[in-house]
Amino acid sequence: MAKQQQQNRLAQNYRGDVMLEQQVAIDDSLLPSANELEKLKKIDPTIIQWIMKRTEIEQDARIEFNKNQNDFVKYNLRKAHDFNLIAIIFSFLLFVFILGLSALFIIKELPVTGTIFGGTAIITAIAFFIKATTKSKS
Repeated sequence: MAKQQQQNRLAQNYRGDVMLEQQVAIDDSLLPSANELEKLKKIDPTIIQWIMKRTEIEQDARIEFNKNQNDFVKYNLRKAHDFNLIAIIFSFLLFVFILGLSALFIIKELPVTGTIFGGTAIITAIAFFIKATTKSKS
């Protein structure tokens, strides 16, 4: 909540076109300036109390809005964390299942199939780990 001013100017070009100037002043303060309050008080002596009451209501609404925004962000971060945790757990369980299936194939005297399953599981796990670590560093 502050007063912001912006001034834009466009220089004249070689053809002699007219210069364009734009000035913008933004005041998002909740209270009017002291001069305006003094003028308003001359019109209605009770207006200052009304303005103060409205300003308090507006400030409380802004604080509540920011609190709701923070709660929303926290909720989304928590859900993303939970989703990532569940994804990691299921990935680990799938990896263990495939390695167990590989061991079962080897025990059932299918060593080529078991080796292919086990090797594919290990290579895939390593590839995902490398991808995740390079993504987190960038």
